[in-house]
Amino acid sequence: MHKQELLESIAAGNLLKEPTSEIRQLLKEKKKIIVVLDDDPTGTQTVHNVPIITEWTEEIIKKEVLSNRIFFILTNSRSLPSKEANIVGKTIGQRLRTIAEKYDRHLIVVSRGDSTLRGHYPGEVNALAEGLNLPNAKHILVPAFFEGGRYTFKDVHYVQEKDSFTPAGETPFAKDNTFGYQSSNLIDWIKEKSDNKISSDTIHSLSVDSLRKEKARVQTSILENSELTHIISNATANIDLEKLALACLSTNEPLLYRTAASFVNAISGIQPKALLSKGQVLGHNNNHGALIVIGSYVPKTTEQLNYLKQHTSAIFIELNVTNAVQESIFRKETLSISNEVENFINSGKTVVLYTSRTIVKGETKEDSLKIVNLVSKGVIAIVQNLKTTPKYILAKGGITSSDIATKALMVRRAIVIGQISKGIPVWELGYESKFPRVPYIVFPGNVGSKNTLNDIIKLLE
Repeated sequence: MHKQELLESIAAGNLLKEPTSEIRQLLKEKKKIIVVLDDDPTGTQTVHNVPIITEWTEEIIKKEVLSNRIFFILTNSRSLPSKEANIVGKTIGQRLRTIAEKYDRHLIVVSRGDSTLRGHYPGEVNALAEGLNLPNAKHILVPAFFEGGRYTFKDVHYVQEKDSFTPAGETPFAKDNTFGYQSSNLIDWIKEKSDNKISSDTIHSLSVDSLRKEKARVQTSILENSELTHIISNATANIDLEKLALACLSTNEPLLYRTAASFVNAISGIQPKALLSKGQVLGHNNNHGALIVIGSYVPKTTEQLNYLKQHTSAIFIELNVTNAVQESIFRKETLSISNEVENFINSGKTVVLYTSRTIVKGETKEDSLKIVNLVSKGVIAIVQNLKTTPKYILAKGGITSSDIATKALMVRRAIVIGQISKGIPVWELGYESKFPRVPYIVFPGNVGSKNTLNDIIKLLE
């Protein structure tokens, strides 16, 4: 473990001037439009004043391409089986290609994935390449996400917890029932995820030193190397991501990006802004209670839930996940809980609806994903039944927040107004939704300290 070197790299990088203005100029000159396919809603955790759509008909995509320089498409593909995720990627790729050719638009397409390496990779990026008709597009892999404590150094991806840095393959995220893995070294990780179909000879890693010390043309020449298929970027500070973005914008080489949220800012030239205040989040307040929905089951989320139970007077209601496979019992439970939630929110009480912490596994990864989705259906039904408009809604977990947004709240388009805490975005819901303009807080399962959830609720009281 290179902890001291890593800390020094972070500190040194934060002192360097970032080429943001050069990136913006190149985007303007080349008339680039950035489209981010987000495999769950948490990828909006670093941007502001950016639209996100949850449907991808050609007409809907066309409208965004013609009116925005950057927008997100929420695919929620992480909740899908791999074959379905690939179909989504290919379909969106085909529609983007059709629109780009018809209206002479130049697109940068980013597949935003999890900063702890969970998701359908490389499958859905390959499918996207097929849809875009870019069979030789190089994959640019950039999982660094500084707002959440994710750093890539000497090709190893690290997850920070307080003062410690743990290789990603040694964290609970790597033991995910559906997307588990062993490798922390990203070259090995790519080989592992591709079942060794991708050779290390075709993978190149860009070091932090090379990004900081060499001219963009050096990196560009690497991007244009015909023998390479995959390029990994080490990154410990924003300067590394922006230098990579500068090199990528300086070439006409076909590139597809699999990145965490931080790189979206780098390639788009969007600078972070101050965290949102209570007034900015709530806007037109009401006297009803708030609804907090916790579906994520990663240890960090459970720790935050337990801390919240000890420090707030909110009403806690548990949905028993072990009943999910028994349809009639589960339906009765969700109906009973729906009535409780309605009454408490109507009376001004904040309700924390959470799934029981028992992890129910299937015999296969696909079976485990099916169980997750059955539980999600129960949560969706409870929110769908809600008639009283909550003061705000907070959803904890990627699949949870996506399903609530698209299936329970019927969100078709929203605006990301900013972040209420580092890595935690707030959406303003569109007028077509169940609760128009209600603040919707998308809280990733793997972000924050034990008290972050409690702090947000306290702030908005």
